[in-house]
Amino acid sequence: MKTIRFEVYSADAAPLRKAKRDFGGAVDKIDVIRIATRAGAPRKPLRLAGDLAVMDTHGIWPSTLPKPHILLRIGGAMAFGTGEHATTSACLRFLRHEAASLGCGWTMLDIGTGSGILAIAAEKLGAARVEAFDHDPRAVRAAQANVHRNRCTRVTVEAADLLKWNPGRTRHPVVVANVFSEILRAAAPRIARTVAPGGCLVLSGILRAQEQETVAAFVALGLAEEQTTRRGKWVTVKLRQKPPRRRDVS
Repeated sequence: MKTIRFEVYSADAAPLRKAKRDFGGAVDKIDVIRIATRAGAPRKPLRLAGDLAVMDTHGIWPSTLPKPHILLRIGGAMAFGTGEHATTSACLRFLRHEAASLGCGWTMLDIGTGSGILAIAAEKLGAARVEAFDHDPRAVRAAQANVHRNRCTRVTVEAADLLKWNPGRTRHPVVVANVFSEILRAAAPRIARTVAPGGCLVLSGILRAQEQETVAAFVALGLAEEQTTRRGKWVTVKLRQKPPRRRDVS
């Protein structure tokens, strides 16, 4: 009793025509140059959370508006995350709130970094080190360019596939994962292992219909749901890793 919509991308039209015969739907030609041009078009400055705002790479902040304390310059190119989307803006608000309680010197892991906007914001908010990765090499290049553009020195961006990635033993007080729900659930054990005791995990890219099962996958691994934001069809959830148990001293 479920309706499933899927999209297939291919440089070869033959498998797309076969998919159309088997499942219906339509085959459309994607104009990559047009998409890239639209992504690089000037954007209006966007104030996201108090003194945090985002604008495009060459824009000038309007003289009629008070300038924010933190201004991120983000070029989207072919990467996701320029601040307008509900998932990105919700992640930024959760990140800003968490950073306020941590002060300086904390670390963050940014899973599915896209344009690098969350990693860059983390450094500006006081992170001593930010590790970021994405599966799409175009996103990695865009994020690295944005890191350089914003003069960040404590952010590293690498290419990695979350479903094959080895988290190692490093734990972070803040972990952000803005990827599709199916991937979040499949990689839940890997992601949960990266959150330090008492640390914060922000999950986004979740559709409302997939909220319960996605959150349940992480609660089953010992995290507690702390706060949820719903905007349109998108859900962003903040969870907390249980702190270590105190030992009684006799």
